[in-house]
Amino acid sequence: MLFPLHKNETGSFQELAHSSDVKFGQLSILKIAPLCSRGGHYHTRKEEWFCCIHGRCEMKMNNLKDSSARTTNLDESHREFAKVEPYESHSVTNPDKSEECELLIIISEEYNPDDPDTFKYEG
Repeated sequence: MLFPLHKNETGSFQELAHSSDVKFGQLSILKIAPLCSRGGHYHTRKEEWFCCIHGRCEMKMNNLKDSSARTTNLDESHREFAKVEPYESHSVTNPDKSEECELLIIISEEYNPDDPDTFKYEG
């Protein structure tokens, strides 16, 4: 879902999400070094919403239940959220050779080290 970007001579404003769009448990920042990837896992309960706020990235997602796959490119000039569902493995790659990528992530539940709901999957 992409909300319009409102610009004028003083800057810009863009809504990213409404309370009806997300289940809020935790807000996080993820930074990815040039030419590196993060993720390679899935969750059984958590939903996650990723928004690139600096740089650019490529997200690859594979649904473990129906074997469907999708790839989306996010960048700071077209800010929108990519939603990752439970049982959808995901990895995020920064293709830039010199600039770090920074993402805002809304996660549907708080991280619990005793029950992290994170399972490695490289598929």
